[in-house]
Amino acid sequence: MHKSKLLLAPLLALALAAPAANATLWQDNSIHYWYGTAFAEPGIGTYDSAGNPTGDTNISKNVISFTHASGYTHGGNFLNIDFLWSGPKDPVNGTGSTPINQGALEVYAVYRHHLSLNSFIASKPFEAGPLRDLNFTFGADFNTKNTTFAPEKMLPLGGLELSFAVPGFLNIGAFVAREWDTNGFANKAVTFDYTLRVDAAWHINTPVGALSFQGFASVVLPKGKDGFGGDTVTEILLHPKLMYDVGTLFGDKGYEVGVGWQYWLNKFGNDHSKLPGCAESAAFVEAAIHI
Repeated sequence: MHKSKLLLAPLLALALAAPAANATLWQDNSIHYWYGTAFAEPGIGTYDSAGNPTGDTNISKNVISFTHASGYTHGGNFLNIDFLWSGPKDPVNGTGSTPINQGALEVYAVYRHHLSLNSFIASKPFEAGPLRDLNFTFGADFNTKNTTFAPEKMLPLGGLELSFAVPGFLNIGAFVAREWDTNGFANKAVTFDYTLRVDAAWHINTPVGALSFQGFASVVLPKGKDGFGGDTVTEILLHPKLMYDVGTLFGDKGYEVGVGWQYWLNKFGNDHSKLPGCAESAAFVEAAIHI
C-alpha cells in the first residue's frame, strides 16, 4: 500500500468519531456543474527552439461537483468531490486501445474537519470584534487522473483557522501539510517536504438578498523537489465566484447560477516561467442545486 494511504485510516477515524458522539445540528448538500474553456495543465503548451515555454494551451473542462457541509456542537465537516472531464487537448493515457483524442478524467476530493475552540470554553475567548471563533482544523486532499503522468495525490494537513463574523462565513487558516504523489513518466512515487499552506474559504451574503460572493483561495509554499528533481515554487490558487439563487424568484431557495474565475499560478508547484500550462486564468459559468 502507498505510504500516504496508511495515514488515511486514523485521519478518517478521528473525523468520523466526533460527529458520531454529537447530533448533527445542520447540514447542506449540493450538486454543482461548472464549465470553462481556458483551463491549463502543466506541460501542455508551446516551446521555442531553445525549449523555453512560449504559451499555454487552453483546455475546456466540464466539472460536476458534490459538496457536503454539516455542523454539530463542537465543530463540523466539509467534503467536496470534483469530477473534471477535460477536452482532447488534455488527453488520457494513449497506450493500448484508448483513443488519444479522448480527454482525461480527474477526480479531486477535499475533506476538512474543524473543532471549534469556543465550544469547549464557556467564556468564548475567541469571540471578539470581527473574530467569531478559532478552530483546530485537519483533513486531506486526494486526486487521481488517467493521464500518462497518472497522479495519485494524498495531502494530509492540520492547523489553526480563524472564523470571522460576516453575513455567511469567512475562514482563513494556516496549516502544516505534506504531499505524497506519483510520477507516471518516471514510474515512481514522490514524497514532498513538509510545507506551510494558507487557505481561505468564504460564502458572503450581499445586500442584494439572493446574490452571494463565494469561493476559496490557497497559497502553498515550496515543498522541496518534484518527481523530476526540480525545485518547487510557491503556488497560488484563487477561485472567486458570484452566485445568484434564482429559486427565490419562485418562492423557493437552493437553485443557483453564477460566474467565476480560477487563477492558478505555478500550478502544483511548477515554475510557470520554465514549464507551460502552469499559469491558469479561466472564467467559468456554474449552476448548483441544494438537495
